Amino acid sequence: MSLKGFHILLISLSSLLALMFGGWSVRAWRETGEGSHLGFAAFSFLAAIGLVIYIVWFARKNIQPLVIGSLIWLVSVRPADACNVCYGDASGPMIDGARLGVYLLFGLVLAVQVAFALFFFHLRKQAKLYHAGHSH
Repeated sequence: MSLKGFHILLISLSSLLALMFGGWSVRAWRETGEGSHLGFAAFSFLAAIGLVIYIVWFARKNIQPLVIGSLIWLVSVRPADACNVCYGDASGPMIDGARLGVYLLFGLVLAVQVAFALFFFHLRKQAKLYHAGHSH
């Protein structure tokens, strides 16, 4: 797999993860009514939209298979829920801790992705400066 194909795959998976987390946050907001869930959902959906715009910009020539594959996946997936025995009570300190862990991991993944994006923008800027200085 080429580097471009690997990049397209990772950004596609990141956008799907953001959509799924946004859906989960909307569902949690409906169940609990906490405003933080709604904020997470809005942020996740905005991140997913931004990632989709970026991937369309990045993969101008290879976008059709990506869109078709994403649509097929979105239509065919059913949400999975844990049973009451596995999940237990939907409130309590254990569930709150698990939610905080999910938020922390989501924040870490987001921070790493932002760092990668900033690094590649830095490399792009340095390459332009290099080519401008050596074009004579």
